[in-house]
This record gives sequence, structure tokens and C-alpha cells, in this order.
Amino acid sequence: MKRLFLIFALVLLVAGATIGAMKWFGLGPFKKPEIAKEMQEPKKISAPAALFVDMEPLLVNVVQGGSIATTIQIEVKIETAGNENIIRIKRMLPQYKDAFLKDLHAFIPRMLSELGRIDLPTLKQRLQLVADRVAGEKGIVKGVLIQSLLDTPQ
Repeated sequence: MKRLFLIFALVLLVAGATIGAMKWFGLGPFKKPEIAKEMQEPKKISAPAALFVDMEPLLVNVVQGGSIATTIQIEVKIETAGNENIIRIKRMLPQYKDAFLKDLHAFIPRMLSELGRIDLPTLKQRLQLVADRVAGEKGIVKGVLIQSLLDTPQ
């Protein structure tokens, strides 16, 4: 009987020490809820990293030998950040379209004669240069996204 009482007291001592340690360190069922912290802190709403402005498709007629050899249709989106830049770009969309068309009418025939195909990374880089030139400063246009390119031979 004395042994049984000693074992029971030892089990109670270990259990009490374990529960006390769990409560002290905030473990297990004594863990403090983190939901309350999330509710107390105001959430910061951040603007999306990239915003896109749609443009009308660009139609470029490639002339070879006095006649139209092919018509290329390019769908382009202009990437920017910030609502101020979107408004600025939307106001200048006719200037962007005009500058893109002027440059592409000269650039695409040269690319086709040199490479025999249209190289999308080179075309994207060229449109980025033209967009920066139209914007007047770097940083307004983050990138030019070419969504699709359709080549229709005549």
C-alpha cells in the first residue's frame, strides 16, 4: 500500500510539472490565440505590383516588291504601376499607338529580311524603347506585353 501511494504521488507530481510547464511556455491547449492579434492589427492594402493598359490591335502591312506581302496583327498591353500612371498612359494611348506603328513599319521588314522570322523578345524590347521615348521618362512604362501575334500572308 505504501508503494502504491508513492507511485500515485510521483505520477501526480510529474503531471503537475508538465501542465505547469505547458502553461508557462504557452504550449498545447494553453497556446495563446493568434487570431486576436490578426484582428487587432489593421490590414494594409497594397496596390498590385503590375497593372496593364489594353491597346487596340496594331496592324502592320509589310510591303515587298510594290505589293503587300503580309499583314501582321499584334495585340499589346502596356504594363505600369500606380493609378496615376494608368491615367497618364490612357490619355496618351493615341501617341503610343502612332509611335508603335511608325516604328514597326520600319522595323519589321528589316527583321524579316535579316532573320526570316519575327523574334518576339527583340520586338518586345523594341516596343519598350519606343514606349519609354513616348512617355518621356523611365519608370512610367514597366514593360510591354505582347499577347498575340498573327501573321497573315497575302
